[in-house]
Amino acid sequence: MTTNASVVRFANAAIKLFDENRMVVFLCGPALKQDSAGARLRKRLKDALEEQKFEVVLGEDDGLEETRLNVLKGYAHSNELDFINKECGAIVLVADSVGSFCELGLFAHEHTLRNPNKCDFILFVADKYKPDRSYINEGPVKAIEDYGLVEYVNFDTASISHVIKRLERRRSLYFLDGRGRPAKS
Repeated sequence: MTTNASVVRFANAAIKLFDENRMVVFLCGPALKQDSAGARLRKRLKDALEEQKFEVVLGEDDGLEETRLNVLKGYAHSNELDFINKECGAIVLVADSVGSFCELGLFAHEHTLRNPNKCDFILFVADKYKPDRSYINEGPVKAIEDYGLVEYVNFDTASISHVIKRLERRRSLYFLDGRGRPAKS
């Protein structure tokens, strides 16, 4: 098999690009310390994403809230939206807590109107809500269906491999078009 010099250069540049950069995933949902199915799903997602070298930001555990309180001194929702717009390639939200349902409403609205980074949005919702004709299903969930991915699941048994693969594919474009963020400061 002959390997052209151009292919070798391209491969080496891609390896370097992936080694030096991380796509940021804002992973929202119930606090990991909670003993709930949603928190366990969020933990599985975090571990799987980090294993594939994504930079996972939980917000409450990673300094985002401290930055808001000590530096910006603004509102929590504005802080998260600014972070998403400036840093994130994807939002993954496990809708299983009061805060995560609030984030869903806000982020879905913003995602459909303003999405400067072409940030992906993946939503996990408990399958018990699927048959409901409700505000959440007819509003935020439907908006994410049109502009992202919605998964109605049993949080304890939800498959996540297809979500990881989706984000890996999106990461390629994210890096190649120059939007990826440096891995090191």
